Amino acid sequence: MSQEIKPMGFKVQQKILALVATYNIYDLATDQQIFKAKRKMFSWTPTIIIKDMAENEVAKIVSNFFFGNNWKIYAPNGTLIGEVKFPLIRFCGIKFDVMMADNTYTASDIFGYSFSAVDVNGNLGFKLDRKIFAIRDTYKVETYPPLEPVFALAAALAIDSKYFQGK
Repeated sequence: MSQEIKPMGFKVQQKILALVATYNIYDLATDQQIFKAKRKMFSWTPTIIIKDMAENEVAKIVSNFFFGNNWKIYAPNGTLIGEVKFPLIRFCGIKFDVMMADNTYTASDIFGYSFSAVDVNGNLGFKLDRKIFAIRDTYKVETYPPLEPVFALAAALAIDSKYFQGK
């Protein structure tokens, strides 16, 4: 009898009427806020800080300066733990790769609203769904082991920052 792997789920909801992109992140199972993320206002490169509810930094996501196609994910101690890469030229839809340790997850969607990121062996790393009809950007994120949940959150925040800010 095989055991079904249950994902860890999040709801990522952008605050409205904020000066900079600010997000509340909830556990889907309990509907309790567990993280918050905020884009730095004065920074040469787009930077988003994810913090827990005790204001401890969980991760920092930093984009490259010019094109915004490469988002590096850093641990609180400054160690690079992964990357979210977007293609330089976008022909149709949104495509990105999430790299962690020795694994790469690839996802794409024509309309940019629903992604399933899989590795080269076809194993699901995470699912990301953007709510289509909403006043504020809202994402449902499901992360599957062994992918760390912060990578899926980083991907959701990078996608929102790259493609949906100010639109």
